Amino acid sequence: MLARGTESDIANAQTAIDRVENLPDNKSWAACRIWLLRMRALLTRAQGDDASYRDYRDRYLAMATSLGFEGHMQWAEAMP
Repeated sequence: MLARGTESDIANAQTAIDRVENLPDNKSWAACRIWLLRMRALLTRAQGDDASYRDYRDRYLAMATSLGFEGHMQWAEAMP
């Protein structure tokens, strides 16, 4: 959705991310939270909010590093 970048695609992405964020906590909390940080970063970038994008990107990298999630670390480091 974000790659197309239409207003409705961005709104739909926002709704989907909000739904995931409001799911009840479960045993895969860390996995869910790290994906949410990545999705929020990509969403704010698509919305043109550079300050929020950098904040989410940096938090995403910090969490990936703290958890030792090497794939996520590489993805985060590749984000401009």
